[in-house]
Amino acid sequence: MVFSKMLRSGVRLTVVPSQKFKTVTATVNFIAPLQVATLTNRQLIANLWPVANAHYPTPRALTVALQDLYGASLRTGIDREGALSIATCQLQFLSDSVLPAGESILGRALALLQTICWQPLLDDQGYAAAFFTPERDNLAHELQSMTDSAENKAVLTAQAQYFQDAPEQAAVLAGTPATVAAATPQGLAAYWRTMAAHDEIEIVVTGAVSPDQVADLVAQWAVPARSAVTTPLQWQGTVPAPRRWQTPAAFQQSQYIAIYQLPVTYYGPSYFDYLVTDALFGGSANSLLFAAVREQAGLAYYAGTDFDAQTGATMLQAGIDPGTADQVRAIVKETLAQLAAGDFSPERLHSIQQELITNRLGEDDAQAAVNGRFVLAHRLPGADMTPAAFRTAVSAVTPAAIQACAGQYRLVVDYLQEGDARDGQ
Repeated sequence: MVFSKMLRSGVRLTVVPSQKFKTVTATVNFIAPLQVATLTNRQLIANLWPVANAHYPTPRALTVALQDLYGASLRTGIDREGALSIATCQLQFLSDSVLPAGESILGRALALLQTICWQPLLDDQGYAAAFFTPERDNLAHELQSMTDSAENKAVLTAQAQYFQDAPEQAAVLAGTPATVAAATPQGLAAYWRTMAAHDEIEIVVTGAVSPDQVADLVAQWAVPARSAVTTPLQWQGTVPAPRRWQTPAAFQQSQYIAIYQLPVTYYGPSYFDYLVTDALFGGSANSLLFAAVREQAGLAYYAGTDFDAQTGATMLQAGIDPGTADQVRAIVKETLAQLAAGDFSPERLHSIQQELITNRLGEDDAQAAVNGRFVLAHRLPGADMTPAAFRTAVSAVTPAAIQACAGQYRLVVDYLQEGDARDGQ
């Protein structure tokens, strides 16, 4: 049985006992509203967690500490979940149940996780420059490489149009060139103190553990109470008027991007209807769009959709030959009309549903995915995110529901990044 307890205001512990895994995965999640101004700082903090800290002041020292836990692994990162930013620090280590009789590393492992998260390596100037500077430079290089890619450049341009009133949704998680350039050791230390004091904390532990033992250990962590983050998970911003435009680009391949607004919310009443509809439309290799654009017409190197219920949108992306955009647009329009008319086989629909179910069940073999889902579930207390509920809901989506959903796709962004057919020739 899942154990969940508020250790203090704004700090929750969830323990998921399971004999399925030979490892224990302990995750600390720092939750805050998603903001452009804090993207770079949050990414830098996550990147520096696995490098060094006050107790293990060199990468070598931290590596040895992980090795002493039978080779524990550390994963950190930033996730954008709707209108929220979640900084994650995750430690995976062997369960005591598979260690030699009488040996336990649970307490040491959880103590190490606390140290990594809450004891950064600071000096009088803020974060230690020897580690801060390389990480900031790496972020700058990552941002530059984004615009060197035809696909990424087109996606960022289209997203900037769709989310023009919400730049935090359009930006990459590393931030912007301006926020990266402005980052300093002192500024990062100041932000860390704010983050440590005000971010809502979700601690999730999965594996063959005793909930009471984990609770006793984590309750000793010096994590002060704080207010809960009231920003809802669902992004509820405004969407601009539809726009169609194109720009030239020095790439051999053209990129066609279409972003549709959908009347759907994450785990809302019509969530599963739209999930299946979009997978049938373009979100699967077995989708109608993939078959029509790539396999039948031979007009795309790739074509597919990316459904995001947390923002109520789906983005279609296709890599195509220059000069073929109008043909692709026509096929996309015909494919949506085909869905709205119910012109798809029961066999294809069943295949899509089974693919979604199989993928979801596969996620439950990854403890990181299990932990992440509990963080989201706590923000949507009415949602049943269990595998059984997912299977039932996906299987229950009818052809009539898909027809209704297909008629609700509203095209907001129609963008063509037209490549140069002579490039590379």
